[in-house]
Amino acid sequence: MISEKANVRMRAALHAIRPGDTLLPAALADTAAKREITSLEIPRQDDLTELFAVSMAYARACLRAADRPATALFAISEPYDDVIPVTTHVSLCAVAPDLTGFEDDERPLMLLSTEQTDFLYASNDEQETVMADTASALERLGLSREEALRGVNEFWGEPNRRWSLLYGGWIERQPGEHWARLITTA
Repeated sequence: MISEKANVRMRAALHAIRPGDTLLPAALADTAAKREITSLEIPRQDDLTELFAVSMAYARACLRAADRPATALFAISEPYDDVIPVTTHVSLCAVAPDLTGFEDDERPLMLLSTEQTDFLYASNDEQETVMADTASALERLGLSREEALRGVNEFWGEPNRRWSLLYGGWIERQPGEHWARLITTA
């Protein structure tokens, strides 16, 4: 499984455009399959949503092809005189980078990782706390720990929830019990 951790600037960008699943162009799919590229700049597309979607699909393809735990750092390069990114940049590394200052970095950044984690979509400490509280509430309702974690990840993994509620900042506005009720009735 691949986890996502977006900083505040990236969450705003993702919330604004809501990129969807996309097919990876053949050239990028071939590059990802080679497992030897550690960094790649993806040039601007005509459509911002397509640029984000292609970049995220490339990062995920690289991580799926990796033969060991790996992390991809997905960054947006912004021009000085325009609001549309010129390029995106995907860097791969075997060791997760130091996250000091990650949340408040001026660049929109997202870490995608195959490292083991309980919550696949928690971007900051507050979100992880709400997800942990949600899992605990599900356990109190009779689910096993594994079922509770799977339920939380599946709930936030649904693209519309992730883009609008998670990256839009709604998760922190409700306690874990609220989200547990939604998970059990959805």
